[in-house]
Amino acid sequence: MTSVAKNSEKDINQQMDDATALQMCLERDRLLSDPEFARSPTMCKLLRFLVDYKLSGNSVPLKSYTIATDALGRDADFDAQADSYPRVQMGRLRHMLDNFYLRKGGENRLAIAPKQYAIALEPNVPSAEAGNDLVGQSTGSDAEERQGAGPTESETLPPLEKNNIDRRASHRRSIGFLGVVILATLAGILTHQLWPVPDISRDENEIAYPRVALDLPDAAVGSSGNVLSESIGNHLVRGLKGFGGIRVFDIKSGRPDNSGYVIKLRFMDSEEDYIELRLLNRDSGEILWSREIDTAGEQAWKQDLDKAVVSLVGNYGEIAQSEIAKVENDFSAGYPCLLQFDLYVRYREREKLKPLRTCLQKSVKRFPQDAHLLSIAAFAQNMSENSEPDSNVKGLGMVLARKAEALDHDSAAANFAIAQSAFFAGDCATGVAWGEKAIALNPLNSRISGYLGLYMIACNLPEGEIYAVRALDSDPNADLTIAGAVAFQMLKRGDAVSARQLSSRYLDSSLENEPALELTYILSSAMLKDRTEARRAWKVLAESYGLSESTPPRKVLSRWISSPALLNDIMKVVDRTGLFNT
Repeated sequence: MTSVAKNSEKDINQQMDDATALQMCLERDRLLSDPEFARSPTMCKLLRFLVDYKLSGNSVPLKSYTIATDALGRDADFDAQADSYPRVQMGRLRHMLDNFYLRKGGENRLAIAPKQYAIALEPNVPSAEAGNDLVGQSTGSDAEERQGAGPTESETLPPLEKNNIDRRASHRRSIGFLGVVILATLAGILTHQLWPVPDISRDENEIAYPRVALDLPDAAVGSSGNVLSESIGNHLVRGLKGFGGIRVFDIKSGRPDNSGYVIKLRFMDSEEDYIELRLLNRDSGEILWSREIDTAGEQAWKQDLDKAVVSLVGNYGEIAQSEIAKVENDFSAGYPCLLQFDLYVRYREREKLKPLRTCLQKSVKRFPQDAHLLSIAAFAQNMSENSEPDSNVKGLGMVLARKAEALDHDSAAANFAIAQSAFFAGDCATGVAWGEKAIALNPLNSRISGYLGLYMIACNLPEGEIYAVRALDSDPNADLTIAGAVAFQMLKRGDAVSARQLSSRYLDSSLENEPALELTYILSSAMLKDRTEARRAWKVLAESYGLSESTPPRKVLSRWISSPALLNDIMKVVDRTGLFNT
């Protein structure tokens, strides 16, 4: 369920009867015995706390501070207003609960309503969204296969024809400033200037990216001549090396003292029918994550291995999550700042803007030769420039992007920073060319694929939606921005079923208001004749801006949509629904 999905009005803290309490304990124990939970002590601790609190009958609603101090071990001086750690962990727990019950089933389930901290026992009713998913996204942090997924990409969208893209982009297509603003505003991207003019001075210090030791069997590095083993090893290495936010090396070459992680690949039987990947904490030896992959069928194991790589080293993968837990609210220059930027792009918590702006400026000043950092700085600058058209630093994004690419020609992030800069300058042909080069360098980066898709849509290249959908399909933690824009595209062409499914599902992972997704949910519900739910959800959205349900929709929407063209475009869809007709 979502913040705008149906919610019961019952008191979630009411005293339960003995039978219900017993069933809740049984579900808790079933969850704790599952390997997915067993690999996450933090999630186990949080689950136990929430169930115990519910069973105690305490009528005081749980708050972020209580979760942080009593469940997650934070000190008494924890600042719940400045630190989103409890909300992030609650989001992870919701995700794991949904994944467990999708995999394991059962008559009842434990559930946590979005933006709440109370756990409840509910009937386990399979979600329609889970069974008819347009993008085929696996649920859960380590889901290995689609469980009852709906139509595949090829069934819902025309196949990607690169030649057609090249032909259509060969002419200079002007995206125009307006087109970019429309997509940026719709998706709720950076709405305040984030990036000031940097004072770049030379400092040769290196950013302390996570160091990952890769432990491959001898058969996978060519010593045995085993073709399958070598192919698997090479594919894994290529996938990992495409991400600029980590440093990967061969464990057999000697392990640096500050390497924090080991990725171990092993064959599970002599026939090499299965492989296992493990992520281990180097210091403790703790298994942080594992996945088994069937090696039957080259295309199948490559797809599974790619998903495993994303789960490990993606922007919100296992390593990033582990590092985030260490830095918490740390905005120091370098890697902590990059982690905070990823969190901001994903959740857009406004209180992060000021410290993020400062730490990005300090990072570029301290590490001016780091291509990955400069790429991220260019991304942030481009968004800032286009949210503030009168900015006196216009064009700095391209300057930073060009410098990043000059430092590392093979950096996917740097190549995409140039693409993004070109799109925002109105040069669609250049943007597509550099964007497709970036994808070729790292086809597993959902941010690159997703945003390239959005910018192509703004260039009147509808094929771009395939890239955006592909990003959602490949990465369960893809940016909500991408989901919001894709959902609205579905709605515009009248596909209310898919728009509602997509917006509803991604609202579950939102920590703050997500007006684009919420609006899409409302309008798609109205199109599907669920007017009661649409009006209820509209009331929630209006009140979140301090307005009443009866406020004219244009006035409500203008609270977060600054572009008159976009507002008019959305109002056309609003009028089509007839939701506000008297």
